[in-house]
Amino acid sequence: MTKGYVSIVLHSHLPFTRHPDDEDALEERWLFEAINECYLPLIIAYDELIQEKINFKITMSITPTLMTMLQDEYLNKRYLEYLTKSIELSDKELIRTENSAELFRVANFYNKRFKNLLETYEKYDFRIMNAFKKFDKVGCLEIITCSATHGLLPLLLVNKETVKAQIATAVESYSECLGHAPKGIWLPECAYTYELDSLLKEYGLEYFIGENTAVLNASPKPNYGTYAPISSKNGVAVFGRDIEASHQVWSNYMGYPGDVNYREFYRDIGHELDMTYVAPYINQNGIRVDTGIKYYKITGATENKDIYNRNKAMEMVKQHAEHFIKSREFQINRVSDHMTVKPIITCPYDTELFGHWWFEGTDFIKEFIKSLNKELTNFEMITPSEYLEKHPIVQCCTPAASTWGENGDFSVWLNHTNDWIYREIHKCARKMISLADMYNEPDPLIERALNQAARELMLAEASDWSFIIKNDTTVNYAIKRVKSHVEIFNTLYIEILNNEVDSDKLLKIEEIDNIFPNINYQIYKSNSNLIKE
Repeated sequence: MTKGYVSIVLHSHLPFTRHPDDEDALEERWLFEAINECYLPLIIAYDELIQEKINFKITMSITPTLMTMLQDEYLNKRYLEYLTKSIELSDKELIRTENSAELFRVANFYNKRFKNLLETYEKYDFRIMNAFKKFDKVGCLEIITCSATHGLLPLLLVNKETVKAQIATAVESYSECLGHAPKGIWLPECAYTYELDSLLKEYGLEYFIGENTAVLNASPKPNYGTYAPISSKNGVAVFGRDIEASHQVWSNYMGYPGDVNYREFYRDIGHELDMTYVAPYINQNGIRVDTGIKYYKITGATENKDIYNRNKAMEMVKQHAEHFIKSREFQINRVSDHMTVKPIITCPYDTELFGHWWFEGTDFIKEFIKSLNKELTNFEMITPSEYLEKHPIVQCCTPAASTWGENGDFSVWLNHTNDWIYREIHKCARKMISLADMYNEPDPLIERALNQAARELMLAEASDWSFIIKNDTTVNYAIKRVKSHVEIFNTLYIEILNNEVDSDKLLKIEEIDNIFPNINYQIYKSNSNLIKE
């Protein structure tokens, strides 16, 4: 008997890292690694489940920046080159490791894996979105959107028009790709504040994924905590993250990915083998980077790592999948008798955790679904929109301001290391609004410049840059990206006002920052109602 539901929600996001002006941009590898380790393996898993006639329901956000990159001809060409080199390196590894039975088994695994990735990529005509579109049509995958460039919306509300532009552009680009409007949205960083739900409602969005505190600290206090969605006064539902399910996957202490039998992330041959051997497969400037070929398992808190055993890792995947199922059953048994509606356990995760940081993560998702299909359980998988169809009457509460970042507030994205970003983008936003209000029917060149100015502003607004700076990772790149977009915006702003747009320079900018080809600068008009359902 079905007593409740579990909703797996995967947040798929990468910042717009397209650099045709750089022969071997390190940041483009973020996308290529994610395709190799996360997106294609998930597609393979979904295909296998469909072929085995196993019913499942998964929700995935695919952010507009990622969706754009997955459809970009230049990036797909570069990815194919990357994957071809991965196969070439794995062929060489079969020779290099032939005298060690343990290493050779792992090398052979990678060789077959990379070739399977290529076969799947070819199957979908070298466009990964073709696969996700298929799953969307079949009904096993509900794709939701995010803000246009993953801008942290509460911190952009200084200029409300910029938030409307982020949401409107996201809805439009999603609809252009998938042929229908999105029902839900993953708010970037799960960041919510009170003014957002009216804007979400305005653009036809029925629900969003929130941090647990958005629900638990709502007013009035929700009857069922995060075991049921709540609805804002505007009728937008909020699904709160379940902490227990999150900890089992995310936690450094109790999380599945830390099991000693899983693959060690930090040991890659790109950093360990002779430079002359790996040189063709790392950065052209000689910067050592990951190749994706890693021979060791976590083993424990030691530098002496044992060789990865794929079979043993898959045994642990099955155990962890079964444990995850039993844990959700226990939760639902505990709360269902005290509820007048069937509970839903919302399990939101970053997609990139599954396959990249946790190599076996995509296998875990597949095994969870397969085990669920075999066993008699008290719950079913469901998407948030399907839950709302089954249970349309939702308690009305005002969600609390929150994020899923450290401290549950906005301090990760606004602090002494990165606050300068917001001073710059708020200035640009005010200029963009004034330009949109000023120009109603510009000539074609000015219109192109206005549209490009809108793109540059949105790209500067990405939350990734302030996050990177706070966490002290690729800081120089993040600073460069913000300053570059702001500088281009300001140059275009002056040229537009002076009616002196340099068409040659504009064309070069358009060719590099080519996101949202159908963007309309008029979405920044004061009180604009453009692209509204």
